[in-house]
Amino acid sequence: MLCSNCKEKLENYMNFCPYCGTKVSSSSDIFTDPRDRNVYKTVKIGNQIWMARNLTYAAEGSKCYEKKYGRLYNWTTAKNACPAGWHLPTNKEWLELVVFAGGVVVAGKNLKTKHGWDDFGNGLDVFDFAALPAGLGDSEGYFDDTGYSARWWTASEINSQCAYSWGMDYDFDGAHWSSDNKSSLFSIRCLQNL
Repeated sequence: MLCSNCKEKLENYMNFCPYCGTKVSSSSDIFTDPRDRNVYKTVKIGNQIWMARNLTYAAEGSKCYEKKYGRLYNWTTAKNACPAGWHLPTNKEWLELVVFAGGVVVAGKNLKTKHGWDDFGNGLDVFDFAALPAGLGDSEGYFDDTGYSARWWTASEINSQCAYSWGMDYDFDGAHWSSDNKSSLFSIRCLQNL
């Protein structure tokens, strides 16, 4: 990555150019969801434009533990929950974000918020992605790991029972993907259509 101001070569995880001080990590804007008038900061990370907080749209099949975390969705609901012009990112699109944010070993630290994670699990929020530990849930209203972990659905299906998700945890600087049951309730980060 090159600094747009002085053209010096930079590491992907840098927030400011050490040569000229220019902010290089991202640019942001605002999007208002026309369905419920919720406002989302958006952030450009690499070639992608992400919502800079979890979706809060109250779709059937979603539940809310605490508003600051957004809502949690089962996979079937998650596939169609993003507003027009946005979509649930694929596993490959999440991987592109993680690679740009420094790779699986440090991306969690670079994408997590500076406050809000329990047991010293806060991140650097280098890219203004603002990943909060919303935890996970189930259809019965059970919530777990709030404050300690975050899980986001991808649009990538494994089979009739499972789909891929990405996660971050308080005790790990990285980001990881896993296979999860579609009935689990996870957060959503919408990605802008190209």
